[in-house]
Amino acid sequence: MANKNTAKRYELPLIITRNQVYFPFNQSDDLDAGRPATVEAIKYANNSDDKLLIVATQKVFTVNNPSMNDIYEVGVLARLTKVRERPHHITVQLEPLARVFINELDESGPFIIADATVTFHEPLDPDANPERLKNALFDFFNDKLELTRRLHIDLDALKAADMNLEELIYFLANKTLNSTEQRMAVLAENSLERRIDILLKFLEDDVANDAVGAITQIVRNRPQSGEGLDEVERDGLPLEDDEDEDEDEEFDTGEEILAQLKKRYFPKNFVTRIKKEAKKMGRVEPSERSRIIEYLDWLMKLPYDQETIDNLDLENVRKVLDKDHFGLEEPKKRIVEFMAVKRLAKENRATVLCFYGPPGTGKTSLATSIATAMGRKLVKASLGGVDDESKLRGFLRTYVGAQPGIIISSMRKAGTINPIFVLDEVDKLGKSNRGDPSSALLEILDPEQNKGFIDHYIDEPYDLSKVVFIATANYYWDIPRPLRDRMEMIELKGYTEEEKVQIAEKHLIPNGIESHGLKGYDIKFTDEALRFIIGGYTWEAGVRMLNQKISAIFRKLSVEVLSDVESNFTITPEEVQKHLGKPRNFFTKKEPEPIVGVVTGISVAGNIGDIMKIEVTTFKGKGVVNVTGNLEKMLKESGEIAASHVRSYAEKYGINPDVFLDTDINVHFPQASTKDGNSAGVAMTIGIISVLTDRKINPNVAMTGEVTLTGRVLAIGGLYEKILGCIRAGIETVLFPEENVVDLDEIPQEVKDKVKLVPIKNIDEAVAIALLPKKVKKKATA
Repeated sequence: MANKNTAKRYELPLIITRNQVYFPFNQSDDLDAGRPATVEAIKYANNSDDKLLIVATQKVFTVNNPSMNDIYEVGVLARLTKVRERPHHITVQLEPLARVFINELDESGPFIIADATVTFHEPLDPDANPERLKNALFDFFNDKLELTRRLHIDLDALKAADMNLEELIYFLANKTLNSTEQRMAVLAENSLERRIDILLKFLEDDVANDAVGAITQIVRNRPQSGEGLDEVERDGLPLEDDEDEDEDEEFDTGEEILAQLKKRYFPKNFVTRIKKEAKKMGRVEPSERSRIIEYLDWLMKLPYDQETIDNLDLENVRKVLDKDHFGLEEPKKRIVEFMAVKRLAKENRATVLCFYGPPGTGKTSLATSIATAMGRKLVKASLGGVDDESKLRGFLRTYVGAQPGIIISSMRKAGTINPIFVLDEVDKLGKSNRGDPSSALLEILDPEQNKGFIDHYIDEPYDLSKVVFIATANYYWDIPRPLRDRMEMIELKGYTEEEKVQIAEKHLIPNGIESHGLKGYDIKFTDEALRFIIGGYTWEAGVRMLNQKISAIFRKLSVEVLSDVESNFTITPEEVQKHLGKPRNFFTKKEPEPIVGVVTGISVAGNIGDIMKIEVTTFKGKGVVNVTGNLEKMLKESGEIAASHVRSYAEKYGINPDVFLDTDINVHFPQASTKDGNSAGVAMTIGIISVLTDRKINPNVAMTGEVTLTGRVLAIGGLYEKILGCIRAGIETVLFPEENVVDLDEIPQEVKDKVKLVPIKNIDEAVAIALLPKKVKKKATA
């Protein structure tokens, strides 16, 4: 019980929260209040001069009108810092000032008045040194680097903040504990030493060690027919449940299993099934008995009402996303919108997000950031190569060695009914005579159907409606169409060179230094060195290969450090070449000077844009047009259309129409990679006109667009990637279809500033820009 030593006493409006425990000295996130008494209490406090009120937490989540017996006796004195009225509720932010003991409540008015006394912690033991205790806390978190990184705890900044011991305990508890019972245990404890012990015990616990996903058991009012949860309290606080102990508990008898039904909540259909299977155990063969025990083990250890509390504060979401990811403004904006809708529409379950884009652009890490921001557990299932529906839905129990599918297995691993569930690589799902996994996903992702998802092994409806599913993919068109229609597609485009430099400086290098044990060394990469790595050693739209090259340099430095070799910790282009060897030119270079018949097109391969040289030549023949290279059918047809257009409008371009009677044309794509599509039509047309008019082509101009027989230029795809490829190659002007002007809105201004973008409607406009005037030879004079 809390200490009620002499202190200031208040009679103030009371607001009672569900599952929210606030600590003094820690600014609250947004709190949404909708109960009439709470709204009236907030309005009254907001109209007062000091804006003070008392905040308490109710013990049972589902009680709608809590009284003194329904709340914890320890709360906080808080000041309102933000109040915003909305149509159906009111949103506030609080500044908790002090811990209070609630003496009694006056419930006679439109809102509750609390009589509360400010309480102080017990004096430290004379032998206890506050600084030593603070250092013990810092040492603990130094050993939990994964935890501190995930929760964005900057230990160096924390040490510099010069908090007193009580403030530090409250700060760390606020950051790491998510369970109402755990937070209340820390708040209610009077002794600072015991408060530290409680905090560290929770963080060392198997479940609470993953502090982001610490489980809150939400107690509901249910008919107590043997399957309900028996609430046990001590000193006003519920005992911690034995979930982590049960996880390793083996059941040998039906009685032991039935006894477990009284310790936690199970849905009625699962209670019936468990009782039925438990009764069988004494009447079957040992081999069948072991299969029943394994089946019951799955049923007993699945989560049914364990939930994490959502943190839907939009500022917190933005802060986490900005800290974890550089750029990606559009995806971040869409995620914030997703959170806003989820907060306003409490039961909104309709949206399934799908991040698609090149490898290494941050799709999976975005999902991780969403889980961190919301305070939910994260589980991942890789679907690449899955070609058997049973791997999702589970195998029938009649098969030897049968197990639940990926979905149920991941839910057991999560330990909560509302995790963030990442379905990785949905574009790489297979299909075989054993079923179509994408069809099974249609049910899993449909909020109208997944409330009763049936795994073949479990064979009972299981509720997935509170799960937030996030899918990832590399290629949009490889995702099955029905599945695509169920998800909101969010594209993650490739990074510019500038963005890659920023990502390396802010994320890759600091993380690499820490993971390679080089934190004590003053390692710095020059801007030129990073650009040298990007241009000479990587060929990607994302930053995965860049991270690998930076890690390779750190490994070399680690060896030098341990070998007592004198190392240069300022990484320059020369040092990069020393560690990584000579660079390779992955990308095509533009022509150094104008050439007749050599035109610069633009291609996209694997979400990476690059320029593409196209060579055109003519020779005596019978008017045949050949399009050569490693080409698919569509590209060859596009070359024939280009030649047909030039032949039809020859006189307009200053070409003698008779030349086509005895001249063969060869359009060649030199690179060995397979090429397809029709976006090289404009480039091929310009190349043919160039060689037939003997006019050189400007090597600083690249072009893309489909061409028709009449010379119109039609829209293409991948404009953003193609522009990045042109910038990388040093192209000054890019010609693109006028129909693609709408795509420019999605391209960052910094990209558009680096190259001249010229929309064209027809080939005439491309001729005027790309072809240089033909030099007139001067006649010799006597």
